[in-house]
Amino acid sequence: MNKRYLIFFLGFLCLPVIFSCERDDICIESVVESPDIILLMLDYNDINIKKRPSGFAIRAIGTEKVLPNNGSSDSLKLPLKIQENIVQFEFIINQGSEDENIDTLQINYQRFDRFINTACGYRSNYILESKPITILNPGNNWILGFSILRDTISDETKAHLGILH
Repeated sequence: MNKRYLIFFLGFLCLPVIFSCERDDICIESVVESPDIILLMLDYNDINIKKRPSGFAIRAIGTEKVLPNNGSSDSLKLPLKIQENIVQFEFIINQGSEDENIDTLQINYQRFDRFINTACGYRSNYILESKPITILNPGNNWILGFSILRDTISDETKAHLGILH
């Protein structure tokens, strides 16, 4: 009889462990991390024409490492900082040649964090400022302007910002 009570008691103790797992304990794969900004390289004279400059590369400020080419030949995916409201990159044309030209750009945005659940944590969404780009090294710039295509950065389905050159 004592054996029966012992099994019942152990089974009763195991019930809370079995039913204590909550849905929030697992982050579902379909939850997307904070999105990257998608830039299009556009012709200054006709913004409907997409064109990539020759010898083009991008480098994050403070590093010597050139960012990998994420995106198609006329678009780029760049990460945004989730701790700050700005990010800075060097946009380089004719890299490695005598005509190399570097424009240092600062992308300005507001960040809005949204709580997903305890397992996934927070996801950042961004809204571009009214003046989303500041050129930090004025002078012989090859970037001639910009065009806001979508001011809210909540997904990576369409381009957000056009760089005119």
